[in-house]
Amino acid sequence: MRVQLQLLALLAPLALASPDTYGYDPAPLKHEHAGQLFNRVSSKSKCLSGVLTDTNSTGKFENVGGINTYLAYPPGKSKKTDIAILYLSDIFGVTLVNNRLLADSLALAGYFVVEPDLFNGDPIGIDQLGDPSFNMTAWRERHPPAAIDAIVTSTIAAMRGSLGVKKIGAVGYCFGGKYVARFLAPGKGLDAGFTAHPSGVVAEEWQGIAAPMSIAFGELDGSSTPAQRAAAEAIFTSTNITFQTNLYSNAEHGFAVRTNLSDPQKAFAQESAYFQAVRWFDAWVK
Repeated sequence: MRVQLQLLALLAPLALASPDTYGYDPAPLKHEHAGQLFNRVSSKSKCLSGVLTDTNSTGKFENVGGINTYLAYPPGKSKKTDIAILYLSDIFGVTLVNNRLLADSLALAGYFVVEPDLFNGDPIGIDQLGDPSFNMTAWRERHPPAAIDAIVTSTIAAMRGSLGVKKIGAVGYCFGGKYVARFLAPGKGLDAGFTAHPSGVVAEEWQGIAAPMSIAFGELDGSSTPAQRAAAEAIFTSTNITFQTNLYSNAEHGFAVRTNLSDPQKAFAQESAYFQAVRWFDAWVK
């Protein structure tokens, strides 16, 4: 009984949040920021240390399951596709160069990366951040969970079918983190998951996870408070799944995709989140 009461106390922050979101602030884009566009800045080193920043994306777009999808292949001529990562983006979508370069970076770690256009050509543009005329509510209504679920389901089916994938890990950044959680439920087709600065996840979705899950939280991410992080960890402990949570100091919402690379602490957080994902999939997918 004491353990149950402690768990209920930890879950209280989730219960008090909006019924449709985990840590969602109704103020549009309050926690979003432009960060830096990777191929418009220069890194200090030309050696590949993890996340690609100062180059152009090298993957290709193809129709996968009826969805415009960015594909990034691991190094080598064989183009092996048996072990793959499903990349579920933030609200800026596959058109944002950062998301494509991050997919390329994961491919360099030895994975076939599949990044579907979750928004059917209707992502939020960086230039819309802070635009008072932008209607976030209307945008969300155009892309409800049922619509995103259908895209993810179709993509997974195509991955395990025509693309020849045998094991699938999924990464989800911000918006995409919710769908990593949803599709780690039994029978949904994923073998392991990683998310950085997830948003919109409700307690029931955390509770439904049945495969290994890793999360990168940012200390300054207003969409994941200490109480909310503790609540998620309490759920994972109670459901006895294999999990990992890391908290990166001085890291804001979106840091794993867009951050100030001139700040050594923020750059370190971004690189570390990348390697966190790679190590996780090396352990549970490869």
